Amino acid sequence: MRRSLLVTVTNYLGSTQFYLTRTHQKIGLTIITLTLMSLMVGGGALVWLGKAHHDVLQQAESFRQSDIKSKAQIHKLQTSVTTLLPAAKQTAIPMVDFQHFLNIAPAAAASLEHLESQTKHDNATIQALKQRLNELVESHSEINQALLRQTQSRFKMSQQLHQQNQEMLVMEQSLRQLQSLLGAQADHEFDLTLVPQMIPTAQHRLTLLALIPNSWPVAKKTAITSSYGKRLHPITGAKKMHKGIDIRCAEGAPILATANGVVASSIKSPGFGNVITLTHSYGFSSRYAHLQKRLVQHAEFVDKGQVIGLCGSTGLSNAPHLHYEIQFLAKQKNPWPFINWNLSNFDGLFQQVKEVQWQSLIKPTQLKTTQLQQ
Repeated sequence: MRRSLLVTVTNYLGSTQFYLTRTHQKIGLTIITLTLMSLMVGGGALVWLGKAHHDVLQQAESFRQSDIKSKAQIHKLQTSVTTLLPAAKQTAIPMVDFQHFLNIAPAAAASLEHLESQTKHDNATIQALKQRLNELVESHSEINQALLRQTQSRFKMSQQLHQQNQEMLVMEQSLRQLQSLLGAQADHEFDLTLVPQMIPTAQHRLTLLALIPNSWPVAKKTAITSSYGKRLHPITGAKKMHKGIDIRCAEGAPILATANGVVASSIKSPGFGNVITLTHSYGFSSRYAHLQKRLVQHAEFVDKGQVIGLCGSTGLSNAPHLHYEIQFLAKQKNPWPFINWNLSNFDGLFQQVKEVQWQSLIKPTQLKTTQLQQ
């Protein structure tokens, strides 16, 4: 029996049935297969066409972006050239007018070349200015060093002038002392031509001041605690003659010889304690009592201002002090005029101490000094 396929076709007119033979089936199958293949090939072609279209769109977008960048670069270059070219500043170059840009390119190149040349010239000028600046800096440094040397020289000269002024002040003071020494008045103008004639008088006065007791027997002036004359003795209470003066001094303070001389005695006694007696020229002598310590011995020569002992409170004493006496030919004299005797009041002693025949002393010594100077 032959195999056949019943096919029913239904439409708006009704249904129709017919049998397909084997041949018809193969033909139908072939048509369906071709149709399916056609659909598959058509779908693949559509996919390929879609991808190709997408690639074309991407290339078009890439070209568009490149064109935008090119236009931006052209605009930037146009702006630069417009800036560089003075003639092009008045007329703007349209973006689309690239031919005009190409026309002005040679002028831009020439302008760039001119700018490059100008830059080289400016660089050379700058280098020259730098070199000149370095020279000026070196010159400024040399000037500063010269000014420093001048300042140091001026400072040195100022010091020398100051030293000279000090020396002049010392000389002036020496002249004033010389005026006083020679008996001239300090308020009168000093005549240096008279100095050779006055030197003998000066030497004479200095000789007397070195040989006759004068000035204070302590390093600094201090108080007189008991004067020369009658008084009540601070220890015994008896009223008796005080043959010297009591000078306040600190324990251990130096005691000075008031003139050149020789140590007549250096002993310790019940009343005076440690006591030193000096014999001077022209019949004068001096005594220093209540010493803490005696620093010179009998028959020893001493100079004016030499330390001969230390202040103390030995013997009949109630506090540290110096008992100071002056004698002339073994007779007591008031020490007060002697401790204040100096060049400034040289003649004052002669008027206060009238018991001494000063004129007989002054004239021979002055004559002897003059002969020694000659």
